[in-house]
Formats: sequence, C-alpha cells, structure tokens
Amino acid sequence: MNRGVLTVKTAYSDSDFKIEWIKVKGFKSDKHFTVALSDRSSLSNVQLNSITEGKISLTSEEGNQIIDIEDIVYIRLVKDGFLDKLSASIDIAYIITKSNDLQQFNMRSTLGYKSKKWIFGASYNQVISTQKTVEATKRMDAAVSANRELKNGFFLGSQVNFLSNTEQLIDLRTTGVLGAGYYISRTNNMYWNGFLGLAFNNESYTRLPDSEDPSDNKTSYEAAIATELSLYDIGDLNLLTNVVWYPSITETGRHRIDLKFDVKYDLPFDFYIKSGITLNYDNQPTAGASSSDYVFQTGFGWEL
Repeated sequence: MNRGVLTVKTAYSDSDFKIEWIKVKGFKSDKHFTVALSDRSSLSNVQLNSITEGKISLTSEEGNQIIDIEDIVYIRLVKDGFLDKLSASIDIAYIITKSNDLQQFNMRSTLGYKSKKWIFGASYNQVISTQKTVEATKRMDAAVSANRELKNGFFLGSQVNFLSNTEQLIDLRTTGVLGAGYYISRTNNMYWNGFLGLAFNNESYTRLPDSEDPSDNKTSYEAAIATELSLYDIGDLNLLTNVVWYPSITETGRHRIDLKFDVKYDLPFDFYIKSGITLNYDNQPTAGASSSDYVFQTGFGWEL
C-alpha cells in the first residue's frame, strides 16, 4: 500500500486489484511487511491482521500494538527480489511543424530503488527545440540521490544535480548536496518534508563573443534549504511541489532557486499524463545570460 492505495496481486486476474486503503474493512495475511506510520516511525518484518473494523494489529520484533487503519501510511511486502524494490517511469512528447521546420523533443524519466532503510533515485529530463534560421534551444537536467531513513521521521540525504541550458549559457552546472531532513507530516494522502544541507557548486559557461568576463568556470559553496510537498489522494491526480533555495556561502549576495511543480493523471494499465513546470533562478548569472530559465512540459508516459 502506497499513497493511500492498496494493491492486491492474485493468480487468477490479469491485472492487479486497487482499493482505497481507508475503505478496507478487514485485513489478514501471514506474510511479513515493512510498515510506515503517521507518527513518522517505521517497522520491519511486521504481520498485519484486523481486530475490528478500522483497527489493525501489528506484530513485530518490537512487540504488538493496535492502531487505527488511517495511521498506516505505507505497506510493502518483504521480498528479496530486485524488481520488487524497483520503480521507473518515462514520458515522451514530440512536436513537428512544417512552418519554419520546427521540431521539438521532450523526455522525462525516473528510476528508483527502495530497500529496508535506503532510497536510491535517479532522473533525466531533456528538451531540444530546433527551427530554421534560429539557434537550437537545448536544456538538460538530471539527478542521482541516496537517502537513509532514520527514526521518528528524520532522514539523511545526498544528491548530485546536473543542469545544462542555453538560456542561461550554462554548459554544465554540477551541484553536490549533503544534509538531513525531517518529515513534517506523512499521511495516507500526502507527505511534507524539510531539508537542510551544504552544497558544492561547479559551473562551466558558454561565453558570448563580446563578453568581458574571462572566466569560463566557477566553483562555490552554498547552503541548501529545501521543502517538498506531495498530494496523492485526489482521485486519479497526483501533485508534487519541490523548492530548493541555495544562498551562497562564498559569493557575496548570490542566491539561486530551483522549483518544480508536477501534476500527474493516472490512466489504466500504469499509463499516465503528466504536466509540469521547472524553474531555475540565479540573481547573479554569467555575463550576457538570463537570470532565469523555465520549461513547461506535458507528456504521455508509463510507470513500473
């Protein structure tokens, strides 16, 4: 069970059954599960069984407890198979217009792996737009991350982000982040967390012919202050908002903001339609570059 939906696999059905967790009347299984609770705690190797309607008994190495069904926010069957812990998604859009020979290609993709205490993730997004008599517009952003879950809603987080875009004349910006976070709220229909860390930023730029800045590369240290909000019990809609503020430690007065907002509509057979906007802002861009760059993408995709 994840994001308020219980998925049941059976041997006699071609597709899985999906049920709203809050509407489950009874639950009984001899299997063992990993369970996350609304008080931000997590338990491993748990057996779950109904006591009465709305009440679930949890039996684990820590003992036995009876809780309300709505206090369980995540259930995962304990399996050793690699694919059982894997998640992935990809959505693609392609546009071609005869006028001015306009062509545009968009791709967004994610890959995730969740073990008992670790969550690994990766993403890759690409936008390429070409048109006659106009310079090509290109944008790429990617990330790899590893989070370690701790007790009582705390976690350790690390991430490496990559960004390249023609609007801000960035050949490549590589930002490594290390810090700690806390789940302010985690329920069956949403989670909200905060994060504080230290970032190392390395940038290389495309120089304009008349640029007076002789440097093509720059390194700096920044603080990383972030928050992420996800809503996932709005019918077939899922909303995700992520904001990161990077106030510079080594460059006086500089600060950057990365913002992401996605809306996903689930379709049958694990297909979906996703729309989202990504914004990058820098109050001290390189000479001749824009202070901000944004991209709005809509695509049709599939997820594992």
